[in-house]
Amino acid sequence: MEAQINLSSTTSFELREALLVYRTDRASSRTGSDAFVTKHNVKFSPAGVPSLETGSPLHPSDIFTLVEQLRGALPVEFLRAHVLVRTQEAIVWWAPSAIRPMFYTKEKGREVAGLSGKRYPQPGLIFRLQGNSLDVRAVACHDRPEPHTPLYRAPYWNVNDRGDVCLGTARTPKNVTVESLPLWEKAFFESEFTHPNAAHKLTEHPGGFVGLWKSLAGKRRFPAEYLADAKETLGQLIQR
Repeated sequence: MEAQINLSSTTSFELREALLVYRTDRASSRTGSDAFVTKHNVKFSPAGVPSLETGSPLHPSDIFTLVEQLRGALPVEFLRAHVLVRTQEAIVWWAPSAIRPMFYTKEKGREVAGLSGKRYPQPGLIFRLQGNSLDVRAVACHDRPEPHTPLYRAPYWNVNDRGDVCLGTARTPKNVTVESLPLWEKAFFESEFTHPNAAHKLTEHPGGFVGLWKSLAGKRRFPAEYLADAKETLGQLIQR
């Protein structure tokens, strides 16, 4: 088996420590703990051969230090009411229904181009940001969503069946922080919607996608009955 790791060519790395994981058969475990980890310093012989020194149990502070070294420290941030989840890997937040302009590429024909630049009522939205990957779903509720809240397909081009957003040339923020979330929403709505990216229907409107947005130009409210069921709850999205 071969493993490859891409490291910065300007940084020097040295073997310093090793972690050993000890496990037991769950069926034979009486303590309720199935594993423990020891940390060992590494020493080298004059010939450069590494060996492990006596180990010590891994302390929780060692784990936090290692995670910070591998991923960077999670900043201390004030969590506003619209932030639903904040972890080392992701931020999930809720954007209440609002009126926003939308922009479409001209290459998809005159009818689609006629939608571009107008202001439309948007449904409540759930955004999930993982690294530089953005997902979006819609909600029918007007209050802060809960884990059992049903999700609907976000009725937009550039979004696939799982809710993943094709950002294309969108000018996204460099940071993934609570303060940057409005900028991520802005990047999503102020870039061009260029292409349908889903295999299933985006809306229950009888006129389809184009009919939906033509009917909503200049209106004040997004009709929840036109949302297509995503067959997923907010809690399931968070765990996924």
